[in-house]
Formats: sequence, structure tokens, C-alpha cells
Amino acid sequence: MIQAGATSGAMAVWPTAMLLERHSYAEVPVVAGTTLESTVAPRGTFGYRRLGDAAPWRMVVRDDLARPRRGRENRREGLATVVQVSDLHVTDVQNPMRFEYIDRINSTGHRPQELLGMHGTAALVQRINGLRGGPGTGRPVDAVMSTGDNTDNQAGTELEWLLTLLAGGVVHPDSGTGEGFEGVAGSGLREYWQPESAELDRYKRQGFPHLPGLIAAATAPFSAPGLDVPWLLTMGNHDVVANGMLENRPYVEEWSGGARKVFSAHGDAPVVLAARLREVKAGDDVGHLIRSIARSGNTRTVHADERRLPYTGAEYVRLLHETRFTGAGPVGHGYAPGTTADRLYYSHQVAPRVVAISIDSTNQAGGIEGSIGETQWRWLDAELTRLRDSYVLVFSHHPSNNMHNLAPDPRIPHERRHGGAQVLTLLHRHPNVLAWVNGHTHKNRITAHRHHDPRRSFWEINSASHVDAPQQARVIEVATNADGTLSLFTAMIDADSPAQAPYDDFSVPGLASLYRELAFNDPSYADRRGGAGDRNTELVLRDPLGQSLV
Repeated sequence: MIQAGATSGAMAVWPTAMLLERHSYAEVPVVAGTTLESTVAPRGTFGYRRLGDAAPWRMVVRDDLARPRRGRENRREGLATVVQVSDLHVTDVQNPMRFEYIDRINSTGHRPQELLGMHGTAALVQRINGLRGGPGTGRPVDAVMSTGDNTDNQAGTELEWLLTLLAGGVVHPDSGTGEGFEGVAGSGLREYWQPESAELDRYKRQGFPHLPGLIAAATAPFSAPGLDVPWLLTMGNHDVVANGMLENRPYVEEWSGGARKVFSAHGDAPVVLAARLREVKAGDDVGHLIRSIARSGNTRTVHADERRLPYTGAEYVRLLHETRFTGAGPVGHGYAPGTTADRLYYSHQVAPRVVAISIDSTNQAGGIEGSIGETQWRWLDAELTRLRDSYVLVFSHHPSNNMHNLAPDPRIPHERRHGGAQVLTLLHRHPNVLAWVNGHTHKNRITAHRHHDPRRSFWEINSASHVDAPQQARVIEVATNADGTLSLFTAMIDADSPAQAPYDDFSVPGLASLYRELAFNDPSYADRRGGAGDRNTELVLRDPLGQSLV
């Protein structure tokens, strides 16, 4: 028996050449722009590694839930193509409410590539705009869904930059007064990468480059293309609570909009803070720890900026409805006018027979794990019943195995919460659910969720982030095989930037390429690509709405 998340020992592998030849209708499968054509990988094994073009990843057929039928490629019809991006973590690196000073203890406190995150996102948008169709069916992209942690620190600056990147316009990736850079990359402290200094720091000792002028280039305004296709958003924990884990308390605003920033801290205090952050629970207040570190650490005066203050759910929805952020639409990007902070979930028709349901798995009580409230639980059940004649893709930020935060959410403190196992049970009730698509883990993993009624089985597609290597997004195609089965095609895509970072090119593509190189060389780098069966796949399942098996 094939275990959940495993791939069949007899699974088929398609050479790229076969993909180019297999079509029998107007829409021709297209591998261009995906990792079925080529990808990017480090050169070498040790030390600081430059990147280069690498051999394409093959497409793997997963038969965990249904047996693939011969000749299906000649009967196949594409029903929808959705590009999933996840965990963009658009970051205001100058925000005082950041924890770079615990980086040696907690690797998510700081990433050297964060300085260039907006350029990397712009290059990803450019790649999506260049896709001529999906590699499984050739159907053009119907929509893009970002599955949460769109911003890094729930900062108003980050939300403004994110929406400009997706809608198109001029991005100003700088905060404070703009009269001088006040992030750790320009601090002169050797515990952080100092790209503009020739002096050795912790990162240059590992091979990181000396790049004079980089900070000025990274914070200069640039024009973002914006997505050419409709785009939708899902909330992640970094979008609703500070640093993705802290309940919004007075100290969060005090530091976010204030004029003091902790650059460095040593001794026991940061160790204690890091331990608390790893195990933070609802109601935890770490403000006193931050103030204690500020008294004994390297704390500097910076320029206060109220634009960095945490945005609320109401502000989030209001901005999504502003004309300047409509872009390719739809207006509100999934959220209806007047959506309240306790109802940040919705359904949206992405193609004639396919509906996307976005659920809000965040909990504003704090902590990084998720859950959903009783009202949303009942809505999801009713919505799936209403959509019984449509194929449904469910999107959330958290995957099923990271939904254990059952503390009362301060938005709806009277409601009980439901964890991942309960959500799985609910989705199994509805045969029209084809997949649950999510992020949060920064890793690729595809899991088969079986049910004794094969029509009620579905796939869970967990995708890596665009802040940590390999910095990819995923094309997901829904196709009917006209034989009692469906196929979900998943193909990873790289951002549209040079494989090897050109150190003398500070254009947006050049900086985006450097963004990827730094991520692969981040001291906390881990291989998050997943196995072959977690990346480019054909996921076969029974068609719950179609004909019987022939």
C-alpha cells in the first residue's frame, strides 16, 4: 500500500520531449517557463556557491488515489489553471519591530536576502505574466492565488509594497525618512552581512560578496509590472500578527512606529526571548523582554515612521478595494466590500466549472500555528454543499498538520476552534473537493488523503516559500480525462531572473537573481524542494462529478 505523502514505486516519469508532443486539441501543453524546461541550482557542494542553469525536473505521475488510464492525454480537457505563490514575506527591513538580533538562535529572525525581496517578487510576477499556458493542458492561467504570509511583519509599509507589486506601479522600498538606511545591512556590525563594506563580517567569511552601492540600489524606487491575470489573496499568520506569532499588544505599536531599534544583543536575554518565541502561546507578552534587551543591547535611535504600524483586517480589506490596487482584478481580490476582520474567507469562481475557496486559518491570539473558528467551519460546510456541482480547490495558509492552535481568537473569543484533523474530516464529506492547497512550512510536500469512498479522496498540496530557497511558485492545472478520472498537474516555476547573479547589474532582474543566490547561501539554508513526487506531478484522482470509469 502506498503511504500518504509517498510516491508509488511504479509511478511513471515523463521525459520533457513527450510533454511537447502530447496534445490532441487546441490548447497545447507548454513547458516553457517551468522547471520542466530548466531550473536553477547551486554549482558546487561546499562554501559560498554561485548558481547556474540546471537540468529540468521531470514530471511524475502519482497514482495514490486512482489508476491512470491509457490514452487519457488524447481525451484530456483543461478546466482551470491557477498559479499558487506562497510566503512572499515582503519585508520592511528597517522596521524596529524585528528580531534580527536572535538570528544565531532562531534562524527566521533574519535572512540576508530580505533586502531584495521586492525585486524577487517583481521577477516572479514577470515569470507568471510570461507563461503561455500550463504544461499539462496548455490552458492559459485563469488566476493567481497567494496563500498567505504575503507580508513579513504585518507592517503598513509592507502591505503597500505588496499590493503595488501585484497590481503594478512604482514601488518605493524604503521607510523612515529616506535620508539614510537604518537596517542591519548598513549597521557596521560584523554579525550581519555588510554588502557595502570591505571589512570581513560573519557572512563574508563564508564567501558572501562585497557589493558597493547595493543598499542604494535596493531601496531605490522601481516600476513593478503587476500581474496580467486576476489575483486573489489568502491570509497567513505573518499578515495578522506581529512577526507571525505575537498577539497585537501596545508594545508592538510602540516599537513598530517608534524611534528605537535593537541591532544586537548578547548574553542570556536573546536566548530567553528566542525560546519564548519558539513556544509563544495565546496571551504571551514578550514586551518586557524586548525592553530588557533594549536596555542592555546595541540599541540605536532611528527615524520613526507611522507607516510601519500594523495594519488591521479592516484596513487590509479597504486597501484591496482601492482603485490603485485593482490591477487585473477582481475588485477586492476575493474579499467582498464590507468584509469584517472576523470573516476573512470567501469563495471565488476561477473558471466555469472550478471554484477556489480561501479559508482564514490564522489565529490572532498569537503563535505560528492555525485553526478555524466555528462560524467559518459552518460556512465552509455550507459553501461546499452549495457548490456540489462544481470542482473545488480549497486554499489556506496552514497545512493540515500545522493547525493545532485552538486558543480563543480575540476577534471571536466566544467561538471554539477546529484543528487540521477536523478540517480534513469536513473536506472528506464533500466529493467536489479535489485539493487542499497551502503554504506556511516553506517546503514542498504533496499528500494523498484517502477515504473509503474513492470519490471523497483528495490531494493536499503544500508549497515552498518565495523567501527561502529555491524561491519557486507552483502552476496547478485541473483537467478532466473523460474516463472517470481527473488529473491535477503541478509544475514549479522559477522567477524570471538570470541563473547566475551578475554582480555588476543592479537592475530589477539582476537584484532578483542576487536575491535567489543569497537565499541558497543563507547559513540557515535547508533543502526545501521536496522529492520528485512533491514538485512536478500529475496527481490522478476519481472524478466525483464525471462519468463512471470506462
